[in-house]
Amino acid sequence: MRHSVIDELLTYLFDGQSHLLAAPMGTWLASSRRFTAFVNTHHTKIRKKLRVAQGKENLRDLQLELETAYLLLREQSLSLEYESQHPELGRSPDFAVTFTTSLVFMVEVTRLRSPGPRTPNTTLPGDRFTDMLCSKLGQLLPQRSNLLIVGVETPHLTHSDILASMLRIQQRAEGNDSNVVHKHGFRDRADFFQHYQRLSALLVRGGTPLQAGEPVVIWVNPQAKYPLTARVRTALSRSHTL
Repeated sequence: MRHSVIDELLTYLFDGQSHLLAAPMGTWLASSRRFTAFVNTHHTKIRKKLRVAQGKENLRDLQLELETAYLLLREQSLSLEYESQHPELGRSPDFAVTFTTSLVFMVEVTRLRSPGPRTPNTTLPGDRFTDMLCSKLGQLLPQRSNLLIVGVETPHLTHSDILASMLRIQQRAEGNDSNVVHKHGFRDRADFFQHYQRLSALLVRGGTPLQAGEPVVIWVNPQAKYPLTARVRTALSRSHTL
């Protein structure tokens, strides 16, 4: 019975055609009843996303988004709503995640795309990382805990790398650097930090698919108005540990 449900979902999603995401989707569905239920619930939305995503980079963005759902649902304490709507607040993050029954937090997923061949010893490319982060701040919801999950192609990330990058962004915003503040639509540095305080934490991981033993780093924003608890952070780390 379960195999027939999975086969029907894959046929519906991909029309029996070869596709970059067909194999990973098949693997995730076969290994997770919770992910199968999630895809079954949102099959129309996912099929539309698969049709709209054109080009390898856009498909890899979507792969990261769907893999995130699969990984989060590995953790029994977490449940998901997919792109829940909050019309009064503007565009919503990708997921509303409930931890047990005690806390709901928002998760936005993005990928730091590689510009080409890597430079040796490069960790988080400064300008691209800054642009990515600042562009996502506007999507974080007020009066909520917000987690940003970032897939990067750079190996061997450390907490120090991420801390250094975030400190540089803060310093540039404090200096009213137009490439941080005005370029991304903030009125001034006060407006920037109002949005910055919505960011509870970053979870930075390798590119998709996530490999066993690959480092996953969680950076906690000390300025966050609505921080994530240690128990939630533990569940998030566990969900992304293969």
